[in-house]
Amino acid sequence: MWDRIVLLPVALIIGMVMGSFYNVLIYRLPRKISIIDPKRSFCPICGHQLAWKDNIPLISYLILKGRCRYCAAAISVRYPIVEMLTASLFTLAIYLTNNMIDLFSLWIFFSAAIVASAIDFEYMLIPDSAVIVTGIGGLLWSWHHGHITLSLITAAFAFGIFLLIYLLSKGGMGFGDVEYFGVLALFLTPFSAVMSVLIASVVALAYALPQVIVHKAGRKTRVPFGPFLAIGTTIAMLLNFHLFY
Repeated sequence: MWDRIVLLPVALIIGMVMGSFYNVLIYRLPRKISIIDPKRSFCPICGHQLAWKDNIPLISYLILKGRCRYCAAAISVRYPIVEMLTASLFTLAIYLTNNMIDLFSLWIFFSAAIVASAIDFEYMLIPDSAVIVTGIGGLLWSWHHGHITLSLITAAFAFGIFLLIYLLSKGGMGFGDVEYFGVLALFLTPFSAVMSVLIASVVALAYALPQVIVHKAGRKTRVPFGPFLAIGTTIAMLLNFHLFY
């Protein structure tokens, strides 16, 4: 058992720093820009590479009042949101477990979910790297909880069912959703997997309804499902639906 009070500021700092890095991934991965070249972050408008003082998580955004120091272009609010969300979820993980293996598994899960969700919302795709990282975290989680065989079976069924939906929907669901839920299911057992899909569907419907009402979106309007699968999985885990542990 660890001292959560001591670990709280550590998780916050690590979360803020990692959130800053995830912003780099969110911008570069869908644009197929190397994550190591250029090494330093740059303004997407003027291309100026940022000094260290312009790249301090959240603080720089507040000091610069949400604008680039060099061209005064507005900085997307996504940057501080991702940093704060990562810090919050990393801190939440401290309260959900009391051992390092579970902690790292949850950090991996939350990290990949943030990157995948942000990209999916903007580009309607889930990068393969996020799927792979989620799978690693899921294997580690299920192995440590002693139900890796059950979770592998759950993941196989989840992938198969979503693949069938993908084939029957004729474009209504992206293949990235199929892959993503297949690895998310590694964190789950059969009952919690069903619950995560139900929760994801309800939240997705709540997200889509205002668009249908206000913007008169039609049946062919696409909704990114990856973020809601991540939300559904998170809630299922928080509600401790893992009855087969």
